[in-house]
Amino acid sequence: MPNGWTCPDDPSYLLERDVCLNALSKDLEGGLELLDRKEHRCEKPECATLTTVHRLKVEVLPHPPCDSHLGSLLNGTLVVERLVTVFDQDGMHRGFHAGDFQWFGQGAMAVGRISGVTNAGTHREPAFQACQRCESPGVMEGRLCGSIVDTQTGELKECQVIGDYRIRFDPSQGGGSGGVRGTFEGVLVCPCLG
Repeated sequence: MPNGWTCPDDPSYLLERDVCLNALSKDLEGGLELLDRKEHRCEKPECATLTTVHRLKVEVLPHPPCDSHLGSLLNGTLVVERLVTVFDQDGMHRGFHAGDFQWFGQGAMAVGRISGVTNAGTHREPAFQACQRCESPGVMEGRLCGSIVDTQTGELKECQVIGDYRIRFDPSQGGGSGGVRGTFEGVLVCPCLG
């Protein structure tokens, strides 16, 4: 991944700089390809884990009415060449994933990192309607954070992208693969130009 990406998650940065926000609301559709898997056993503490490496490639489509005009310049393709996940026991239990992305939009390119939890449901009772359970195989949830590194649109220069994704995939004992669908909700964080 190219160097030079940052994440605007520093409270001092947000407090001291004047920034503009633009909504990002995207639908994701594509595939998850299993590249490698390795089982591990540990005696102290006693555990068994499965580590997988996938290639994630999704088409990034607008989701009106929430997507902004500047956000439309990021319609395109998002690729994570090495999405690494460590699962408790096997691909059907709780996991943690991370990977570096390249987002090829129609008017900009962004790079950065995704990371989150796999096979867990956060949209559950008592805070939300019961649309998920705490164990939710086939779901990746997490945060995407990165920077616009190439654009011809002046308003996007020096902007960062941050948001939350939810991706549904076909789970399996081996870590899952096949078609994926998801959502991304976030913001473009851009410096004030005047």
